[in-house]
Amino acid sequence: MEASSGAKEENFNRIANDQIRNAELLLTYASETGISLQRETIENIIRLKHAVNSGLTPDDPVELETNFLQATEALAKAVSPVTVASLHASYDKQDDTSLIGRFRKLMGSPRQVSLASLSVRRFRYWALVTLVLLLVLQTYWVIGSSVSDDVTATLKQVETNKTQMEFLKKEAKVIEENLKESARKEIPEAGNRRTNDTQLGTELNNKLNEISVITARLNNYEQETELNYQILNHWNEYWRRPIQFFGDILAKNTQRTSENEKDVDPYERLLISQKTAQFVIYALQIYLLPILYGLLGAITYVLRTLAVQIRNFTYTTESDICFRLRMNLGAFSGLSIVWFIKGGGDTQLPFASLSQFAVAFIAGYSVELLFTAMDRFITAFSGNNKDAG
Repeated sequence: MEASSGAKEENFNRIANDQIRNAELLLTYASETGISLQRETIENIIRLKHAVNSGLTPDDPVELETNFLQATEALAKAVSPVTVASLHASYDKQDDTSLIGRFRKLMGSPRQVSLASLSVRRFRYWALVTLVLLLVLQTYWVIGSSVSDDVTATLKQVETNKTQMEFLKKEAKVIEENLKESARKEIPEAGNRRTNDTQLGTELNNKLNEISVITARLNNYEQETELNYQILNHWNEYWRRPIQFFGDILAKNTQRTSENEKDVDPYERLLISQKTAQFVIYALQIYLLPILYGLLGAITYVLRTLAVQIRNFTYTTESDICFRLRMNLGAFSGLSIVWFIKGGGDTQLPFASLSQFAVAFIAGYSVELLFTAMDRFITAFSGNNKDAG
């Protein structure tokens, strides 16, 4: 009987100690933040604490623990939304298990941090990595897109100048034939003949001058074409190299193509390089960059929410699960929101003045935006079906 009684007393004291520590943690927070509590609530908590510290089982433990539980219930409601778990996540220190923490441990200067600090550091690294990757790919896309647009304008001007030169050459040929025909004919009035020849010669000189100007312009375009080709070819190499690394066949084909390119017309060679680059530009613009912008928007929301939770002592370890899911949804929303944007750049959503990257960032920051648009889309079709029925 004594052994059974001792076991019950030990079990009571163990449970009571855990409950008292949690209650004291909430009391400390309430006193520090100025939350007013009823005197009876505080007395019931302190009464159980003294009973446990005395080491004696109280005469009526049921009533004592009941009063204590009622007091902790009132205390939890008073400090809500702060909980014991959130205070432990903010106050309790543990070994730093991050990369920086392990490095400091190797250097002989380990630190202990709270779970909230670890979470902030983790998502801050995610934000930094995403931002750096986004800046690299955005810069890569801007360079490729700018060069491709310049190539399009150059090729258009070259085509226009070639067409104009062909037209001028035909006109110059007609004038030369008229001069030859005029020289063969016998015209009674020599003055009229000289006047006619002079006019034709002047027109021929003007045409030849225009042809020489266009020829010089085309020579400049050839230099610009060679420069654009070199830039675009180097730009393409950055995505070709991984393909070459993972496939010897592709590497050989690419090498053979590059050797044959020397025999191709420079403008045709530039056009081939541009068409190749446009596939990657389109893939970056439609798929990869919207995903990264959506992910960055989601991480921005996570950091903002995390800052609010830490300031209000409402962060718990379960919040990380929601944050990670939010990041996944943000990346998916950034990609999916592009589906609602028409090819001409106009959107079917109420922010037609924004670019698709800005829309992807907003969709990642507020995933509810995409789901609201989808619900409206589904509701519109459901309503039409009901009306038709």
